[in-house]
Amino acid sequence: MREAREFGIPEEHIAQIEQSREGAEFEVWADNWPTVEAFLFVSTQWNVAQQGGGLAPGHMLYIGLDYACVAAGLCGAGIEASPEIWRGLRIMEAAARNTLNGIVETD
Repeated sequence: MREAREFGIPEEHIAQIEQSREGAEFEVWADNWPTVEAFLFVSTQWNVAQQGGGLAPGHMLYIGLDYACVAAGLCGAGIEASPEIWRGLRIMEAAARNTLNGIVETD
């Protein structure tokens, strides 16, 4: 939160952010860590489209990761894009896409 304070974010907003993050920690199984690490390196490489607009405000629709950019990002990070990593990235991509688009998954 140091950066938030440096940017002048009011303390009450910082407190709200910190409170919302409580309990947000989770454990990643060791077998899944390489995929999580790969996803974190490329998590900014989304294809997005604008929905709506005109007189009403639009919103962004997350379509999926840009695989060419993902491949370049993984290469730049020194991560081998093995079939196992790609499968894991696709699973994480689908879950993240649904969350970013406000889709609630139910079992």
